[in-house]
Amino acid sequence: MKAENILVINGATRESGNTDVIVQKFIEGAQTTWYTIEYATLRELNISDCIGCCKCLRESVCNFQDDMTQLRDTILKSHIVVFASPLYFCEVTGLMKNFLDRLYFFYHPVNKHLVAGKNVLVLTSLGEEEIGNVTAVLEEFYRRFLRALDLKLLDMVYFPDLGEKDAISQKPEYLERIFNIGQTLISTM
Repeated sequence: MKAENILVINGATRESGNTDVIVQKFIEGAQTTWYTIEYATLRELNISDCIGCCKCLRESVCNFQDDMTQLRDTILKSHIVVFASPLYFCEVTGLMKNFLDRLYFFYHPVNKHLVAGKNVLVLTSLGEEEIGNVTAVLEEFYRRFLRALDLKLLDMVYFPDLGEKDAISQKPEYLERIFNIGQTLISTM
């Protein structure tokens, strides 16, 4: 069986917070498979803000040469990309949004085929107990983003009621659930 790559992008701003724990548990589960796991924590990287210069659309090259260059290369080698971010005011964190903005590079017709059809899993922690209306804006954002790049959504998984930093330690069912998702991801594809 050929090994495939999973790239996990952690957009949490809070170190050792609930999203970090969720990501680590997912990785633990995924490591029991034949997938190779790559992991990037956005708060530790130097990724310039997109300035809307559209050089990527005109010339198929980004104006910036920063850590995003390596991340784009890693995305190209990945079969599955996991976007993990807490829900901040109806949206992803600023770190995650900046990263996603920089993926506009792949919107160029010359580059789009490089990512089209890649599988995406979205993991979201949030402080609210109910996910219904609270996640509507986030879901619409991700659906539009994924559609623009022709990415395939595997699932959006929510972990509600995690407002406090260590709240997930009181939710062993969440830890078991995310470990199982990592472990069984390949069987769902």
